[in-house]
Amino acid sequence: RVALADVVSLSPLRLAAEDEALIVDADAGNAEAECDLGLLLLTQDRAPEAVRWLARAADRLYPEAMHQLGRCYLVGRGVAADRDAGMSWIGRAAARGHVTADAVAAYLKDNTPPPALLDAALDAIEQRVILGALDEGLR
Repeated sequence: RVALADVVSLSPLRLAAEDEALIVDADAGNAEAECDLGLLLLTQDRAPEAVRWLARAADRLYPEAMHQLGRCYLVGRGVAADRDAGMSWIGRAAARGHVTADAVAAYLKDNTPPPALLDAALDAIEQRVILGALDEGLR
């Protein structure tokens, strides 16, 4: 029997001890874990692998995965850039109550930033939404 810790030690990924449980949960079909693994892979410049995990979670209707997968399509990270596919995933996340996806959809409805600036624009929208939520929580 192969121990996960032995396999993880051979991986080029930088993984914390708690990431082993994340991998097990993602492999078992937990949508939140699939999304989190996809996000972890994005931070380690493994975008094609990240997109596969995000797509699994998005197919399970996990809104954060839908949003992040949409972003990948919009900016061409791990997949060929495809505005229609990106907007579809963003719209589906927004329809499921994802506040950031809703803000992104509203922004992109009226704006078409140049591709080189799109990722930064999306980051700024996310930051604005998060800071707004934090500000609301302090009131």
